[in-house]
Amino acid sequence: MRFDQLSSMRLFVRIIETGSFNRAASLSGISPSNATARIARLEAHLGTKLLGRTTRAVAATEAGQRYYATCKRLLTDLEEIEADLQGAQQLLSGKVRVSVNVSVARAVILPRLPELMCQYPDIHPEIILTDQRSDFVREEIDFAIRIGGLEDQDLHKRSLGFPLRINVASPEYLQQYGEPETPEALAEHRLIDFLPPMAGEKLGWEFESNGAVSTLWPAAVASVGDAEARVQLAIAGMGIVQSLNFIVAPALRDNKLVRILTNLETQAPEVSLLWPRNRHLPARTEAVMHLFSEWVRDAVDQR
Repeated sequence: MRFDQLSSMRLFVRIIETGSFNRAASLSGISPSNATARIARLEAHLGTKLLGRTTRAVAATEAGQRYYATCKRLLTDLEEIEADLQGAQQLLSGKVRVSVNVSVARAVILPRLPELMCQYPDIHPEIILTDQRSDFVREEIDFAIRIGGLEDQDLHKRSLGFPLRINVASPEYLQQYGEPETPEALAEHRLIDFLPPMAGEKLGWEFESNGAVSTLWPAAVASVGDAEARVQLAIAGMGIVQSLNFIVAPALRDNKLVRILTNLETQAPEVSLLWPRNRHLPARTEAVMHLFSEWVRDAVDQR
């Protein structure tokens, strides 16, 4: 008879928990004599006595008690892993509703979404593009990706990294107007600001030198409330833009934009993955969270 240690471990645990060879054998679908033979082979394999019989019951030896505790833990872990894997195969389908910052969605998530559909064809992603805080319960959101502060709700948070604020312009612009060597020189250039949603708000241009961050408020020729639109204007030669590294990465790779003032770049606010506490995450949600997290980390880490 071939020795199957895993089956023997399961049988041993049943004997301890039922206190009976006959009952454990019945639960295992084998004969009592087969059960006795399996335990004998297990004891021979381990080189120690695990069980002692009395006229009334079966009891574990001191070594058997230690072995039982180990077997119980290992078998429980194995059952949980098997259940997770089986559940993942069965549940990798259905809707996953995600709220994502507009710039992150357009620059990172949407271009790679076909990869999700190829890997998990039965998952139906719903992507909400917004820079506003979301009501996870009312909007039925499974998780969110945000730049900057946490939402004012009871949420788990996982860091996806810190982007860089970088300064870019088109080769045509630099050929016509020259390249600024200092932040102060930007006052002589054509700049495209980011326009916040609230009237009257204005974002400064940040620069770091010798560990100190300074903020300047140079005049701009235009202000646009969309990060991707500002990149397109910069590509068209309209002016200089300060943006996040992952937003301008494609244009830099295609040589449509050039990085300038590289020694003065600053760290931007953290990008975070957020999801509600005390909520069970289905396998499909965890699968999408894992993919999106990888994509965003890869993009943010580009230097």
